Amino acid sequence: MKQEKIYLKDYKGPAFSVDSINLDFVINEDFCRVIAKSKMKRTADSAELRLNGVELKLVSVKIDGTLLQADQYQVTDEEMIIPSTPAQFELEIETELQPQNNTSLEGLYKSNGIFCTQCEAQGFRKITYFLDRPDVMTSYSVTIEADKKKYPVLLSNGDRIKIEDLGNGRHKAYWRDPHKKPCYLFALVAGDLGVIRDTFTTASGRKVNLEVYAAHGKQERCWHAMESLKKSMKWDEETFGLEYDLNDYMIVAIDDFNAGAMENKGLNIFNSRLVLADANSATDVDFHSIESVVAHEYFHNWTGNRVTLRDWFQLSLKEGLTVFRDQEFSADMTDRGVQRIEDVDALRAGQFAEDAGPNAHPVRPESCMAVDNFFTMTIYEKGSEVIRMMQTIVGRKGFRKGMDEYFKRHDGQAVTTEDFAAAISEPNGKDFALFKRWYNQAGTPVVQVHEAFDAAQGEYTLTLEQSCPATPHQPHKEPFHIPLLMGLLDKNGKELSLNCEKVQVNTDGKTLLELKEHKETFVFKGLKERPVLSILREFSAPVHLRWAASEDDLYFLMEKDTDSFNRREMAQKLGLSLLHTLIARHREGAPLNIDVRYLNAISATLQDADMDPSFKAKMLQLPSHAILAQEEEVLDAEAFHSARTALRTAIARENRTQLLDIYHKYHGLDPKSHDPKVFGHRALKNQALTYLAELHDPEILALVNKQYWEAQNMTDRMTALTILADTESDLREKALNDFYNNWKDDSVVINKWFTAQATTTRPQTLEDVKALTKHPAFNITNPNNVYSLLRAFGANIVRFNDPKTEAYEFYADKILEIDAKNPQVAARLCAAFNFVKKLDPVMKEKAMKQIKRMVAVETLSKNSRELLQSAI
Repeated sequence: MKQEKIYLKDYKGPAFSVDSINLDFVINEDFCRVIAKSKMKRTADSAELRLNGVELKLVSVKIDGTLLQADQYQVTDEEMIIPSTPAQFELEIETELQPQNNTSLEGLYKSNGIFCTQCEAQGFRKITYFLDRPDVMTSYSVTIEADKKKYPVLLSNGDRIKIEDLGNGRHKAYWRDPHKKPCYLFALVAGDLGVIRDTFTTASGRKVNLEVYAAHGKQERCWHAMESLKKSMKWDEETFGLEYDLNDYMIVAIDDFNAGAMENKGLNIFNSRLVLADANSATDVDFHSIESVVAHEYFHNWTGNRVTLRDWFQLSLKEGLTVFRDQEFSADMTDRGVQRIEDVDALRAGQFAEDAGPNAHPVRPESCMAVDNFFTMTIYEKGSEVIRMMQTIVGRKGFRKGMDEYFKRHDGQAVTTEDFAAAISEPNGKDFALFKRWYNQAGTPVVQVHEAFDAAQGEYTLTLEQSCPATPHQPHKEPFHIPLLMGLLDKNGKELSLNCEKVQVNTDGKTLLELKEHKETFVFKGLKERPVLSILREFSAPVHLRWAASEDDLYFLMEKDTDSFNRREMAQKLGLSLLHTLIARHREGAPLNIDVRYLNAISATLQDADMDPSFKAKMLQLPSHAILAQEEEVLDAEAFHSARTALRTAIARENRTQLLDIYHKYHGLDPKSHDPKVFGHRALKNQALTYLAELHDPEILALVNKQYWEAQNMTDRMTALTILADTESDLREKALNDFYNNWKDDSVVINKWFTAQATTTRPQTLEDVKALTKHPAFNITNPNNVYSLLRAFGANIVRFNDPKTEAYEFYADKILEIDAKNPQVAARLCAAFNFVKKLDPVMKEKAMKQIKRMVAVETLSKNSRELLQSAI
């Protein structure tokens, strides 16, 4: 297959519109027949019709009931071309599929006896020949015929019209979706599934039927997903005034799914790991993730479905916006400050690395080889930050006004990021001309902070300079429009009045600076003492802040800043500075001595009785290996591991008594509680245990082992198992064997077992992972198995980059093996090589050898080729 790039600049509107489509599916065990009848109109001068289609067996083509002969159309590997068509006509295409052999998990495929679809981004073309592009919106009528006993559940988008018994052991379901949609939102499910049911009454009094489907015997683990759905529906009504618009809302849990979930109109298809949960099988993090993702897919009903995207380059229009909405929902369901910390941690660990790597791309890309590769943290998480900056600039009230305008202008349309920016800016009287550079410039901007205080004049001068590193195809960057929430504190931590003409106040009453030039100066007058700057509050812009603040100021802000994000940020800055020093000392062979002042600050945090436990758990976290890999010039896995271990051990040794006190204080929590406060208490308790485990003390190891065997919830059990898995104790194998024997028949839970072993820092980790790829529980065609074992190992910076092993060669072998079956999953593994330019010369050569070996494979998919080629 020829692999060429496509470009945003080449966009042209569709030459045909589709008034409606009727899809008729006849499902058999060895094949599925699909008849698609589309009512079409020509909208351009050319009468030539080009339809997308891949890996299809064509049976027949008709126009207005007349069968086309072979010389009246042409079929290539990717298209059907009909040279001449009437101005208006009905097109009927019959295709034959083999879903049971579809390992790509795109289009129509079979998972554990369940037929289901995944059409985003370009999977519909694997079902029938069609204009597979998001700006072609039409209404769908669907019929599904199948064996009644084997497939009693027949689902599609929209409203159930009827189910008909055909009298021959088969039945037929009729569905109609009243809302026009692009084909990527089409969905079908046929199988034998368990279900739970509930209802939701909308603000206007309409009753909506809610259903969550899963494999028989597992449906009782769907109630948390159901409750999350109801919370989401209520929140969207209260926060954005958006009601659900169909009579039914369905979620189906599937084991084989490339992504997390899909927002198909009225029929969401989910990866099972993001639906199934109870205290015995799911961790607190799982519960939180399920609530967040269920909300995300529900919120797409308006931001993605009712208003969709013109082309795939605009993907962040729906994904960035909807991530922002689910983050806001999660903040309201839990603790806003802690949620913001979690979101930023994920952004920095993943998206900042993406921005600094060989595959850096703008939030609205200019080109691609594979559309599936758009589903990145830049599109999602950085896209969310772009939306958040808009809200920061105009305030929450202003943002709501803009969102109302967006739906008023564009409901039922396929639009662009430009349209969204205009809907937010224009009603608020804001100029977003410079701001829109966030959409078309890649990279993470750097903001340099310079301070000066004139005591005689009572003036504090703040100078900000911005720059942005070169990224692939973008060597030069224009200044970004960067909103910086800020404040000045007196010596007691009290907020000072801001007497500066350039300070802006948004509709929330929050003070911010808007940096729009390469360099700007802000003068604050009427100050009686030198203030302490608190800037980038709430992480108001996705930037690197370079600020040579004094150590005294950092410790002061860590203790007294009124912004919880910045308190924790100062703890991270101090920890990162110390880790830099320890890494340098390791390379020099010098002793890894720990700064006493830092240890005292951690002790003070542990002793702070007024600090919320969930926030305290965040304060105690150290910068991750992923952050070190970005901040250090050379990725030295051994030095990283030694430095971080030395610091964690020193914290544990210095605070052993306090950590044990915390552990015992929170050990008696209600093990089944889903209360976010209990989650926070449990997080602090388990973090205390993880620190204590660094001491390699037999007493502590016994405590960890006791927690594993006596745990009454999965959070405590997995914490203990993860610690034991990273030891050389004989307790390790006993716990791992016990966990496997208890959960071997539950694929969702057994993936936790894979990850616990793939993420250890033991020298034998690679050999363990190799052995696990041959384990009976591991199926290389199952995305969750691959992600939990192989992708987790690829993110294990210490052992993936171990110079004593051949991890790169093993990983390349697996990418090639998976690529031949499922290119989307293989492409997700390629991110493990994003740090290649940070490696020392010897390791870089080893990595490059494997990257080049993969790219040299002629049959390598365009998904993997695009990501790997850029690293060379």
